[in-house]
Amino acid sequence: MSASLFRKLAVAALAIPSTVLAIPAPTTFNRRVPGETASVNTRAAPIKILIGNDDGWAEANIRQLYTDAQRAGNDVVLSAGAKNGSGLSSLDIDYGKVSGAEYGSIPDGAPQAGFNQTDPRLNYFNGTPVAAMEYGFEELTKKFWGGAKPDIVLSGPNVGSNLGAVTLISGTVGVATYAAGQGVPAIAFSGGDKTTRAWTALQPGDISHLYSQFAMAITNQVISSTPFLPKGVSLNVNFPAASTNCSSASDFKYVFTTIYPLVPRIGCTASVGGSVTSISTPAEADVITSGACLVSISAMGSNKLDVDTATQTTVFNKLQPILSCADVKDHILSAIFPLSTLRRREDLEDGVPGAVEGTVNTL
Repeated sequence: MSASLFRKLAVAALAIPSTVLAIPAPTTFNRRVPGETASVNTRAAPIKILIGNDDGWAEANIRQLYTDAQRAGNDVVLSAGAKNGSGLSSLDIDYGKVSGAEYGSIPDGAPQAGFNQTDPRLNYFNGTPVAAMEYGFEELTKKFWGGAKPDIVLSGPNVGSNLGAVTLISGTVGVATYAAGQGVPAIAFSGGDKTTRAWTALQPGDISHLYSQFAMAITNQVISSTPFLPKGVSLNVNFPAASTNCSSASDFKYVFTTIYPLVPRIGCTASVGGSVTSISTPAEADVITSGACLVSISAMGSNKLDVDTATQTTVFNKLQPILSCADVKDHILSAIFPLSTLRRREDLEDGVPGAVEGTVNTL
């Protein structure tokens, strides 16, 4: 039975109205933050971006990314769950009428699908994260793009990291791999800060704004040329929690990583002081728990595992203009099953604080 037919039968059985609900927006909705600047998409045609997550449509992180992606001149639609669906992996389940929507953003008994009445591009679907993204593909693409698929899917930024084996149960990652399975390049973003907040709590310069800046920098590099990513490949990106030493976007470096240690991997060479140093690609958990100002970027297949070295090299070359090398020791067990509270700045080899400045090339 197709997912579309299953949904129709489920809706009919529950006697759910076919109409969608328009949700009023508070006066604080979608406000521009004074003093903010945004990168601008200079391509001939706007990029069609579909955004989802597993924390729900009313979470601060996804709303800020939606806003910044629009400001950059892209054609953006949001399709996310009515409630938090963290840890639901790739489950595709429809819940029916709304009950217990996060932050009271939707009244109980509302239809299964709806949108913000001020901005109809902000859409909810009452189901698992993947079901909400599927709704975006099956229904919202018809509404906004004449049935054309999105050019790219962005998932998140998640509240909390998705590293190592955690990717297997992550709804944020599930959304990205679902999109990649539909032939659309995708990026899953996750942040180390674990504070859940409604979009009405957004403040200038807060962690959601910082994470959105990272996400847009990576997205802009991915869409800078075609193909955006190899077929069936998505990115798993993790941002660390902010700290005193890592508080603004300029403090951070982007590092190409693998999801797991002990897998075939490439590396980079850093030219420092006239000498060339070869550095193997670190595992993403080792980078994020290093305590340094580093963002990890891993390439994953539809199975949520690392891609082969040839594909890693293709993705690395695409991202090369924004990448730095990171000389980080392997911690095999914790890289597979990361401990989010672990801090290992002292374990960075040779006292290098995370990123080695210089030219980055594949080995």
